[in-house]
Parts: sequence; C-alpha cells; structure tokens
Amino acid sequence: MSDDRNDLRQEREELAEGESELLSDLKKGAFAGLIATIPVAVLAVLKQVLDLIPQLNLIGILNGFTSIPWNGTGWVLLFVVGAVLGMGFAALDSHVSDTTTVGEMIRGAFYGFLLAVILMLILIPLYGRVGTLGFSLGVLGTCIVFGAVMGIAYERMKPEHVT
Repeated sequence: MSDDRNDLRQEREELAEGESELLSDLKKGAFAGLIATIPVAVLAVLKQVLDLIPQLNLIGILNGFTSIPWNGTGWVLLFVVGAVLGMGFAALDSHVSDTTTVGEMIRGAFYGFLLAVILMLILIPLYGRVGTLGFSLGVLGTCIVFGAVMGIAYERMKPEHVT
C-alpha cells in the first residue's frame, strides 16, 4: 500500500514539474488511436465501394448518433472515438505491461477483441441484427485491425510504463 502512495506522490511531483508519465502516455495513446483509425477508415471506404456487408455502415451508425445533418459528422466522430480509445488503451497498458511479456500488438489486438465484444453487446440489441454473421465478423475484424495497428503505433512511440 505504501508503494502505491509513493507512486502517487511521485506522479504528483512530476505533474507539478510538467513531466507526468501518465499524461505523456495518454498523448501517445491518442496519437496511436488516430493512426489506427486510418486503416479502419480505409476499410469503411472499401466496404462501401465494393458493396460488402451492406448492413454494416460504420459511418452511417456514427452519423446516426448525432443530430447534425452534415454527412462528414460520422467521419469526424470516427477519428475522435479512435483518439479516445487510444487514450483508454494507453491508460490500461501502462499498468499491464510489466505483468505480461507479450508485445503491444498482441495486447492491442486483445483490446480490439474486447472492444468488439462490447460493441456487439450494444449494437446488436440497438439495431436488431441478431444472427447476421457478416455484421458480427465485420465488427470483430475491424476492431482487431484497429487494436493491432494501435498497439504497433503505440509501441513505436516508446511509452513509459508505471512500475
């Protein structure tokens, strides 16, 4: 328990000096999330162009969450959500890294898998698409690609880990 207090005290001192490890990692995580959103956007465009899995319209779903009539709202929201998810990954990863020996890409892919499970719990009842294998596999594949790319990008930024 005293180690936690010392870590918290050290974090406060670093924050006062302007060099917090957690804030630095959150910034790196947001940037990694933005980078990982690019392949997701490419997959969304390819899906639309090739007319694959018509029931999975990621940008349409995101656009439907807002009441803004501009069609670009879904795209902006996609990148904002990517940055927020990247910060979530960075916050979790800073505490998990010393526990496991797998690389950031595997941890990112696992994060993407957990994200897909959460999305399925939300989207299937919301849109009533129970039983559509293409929809489920599309969400799962997109989330795993997002997580793996985010893990790779985050690892390249050399995050500092909480000990």
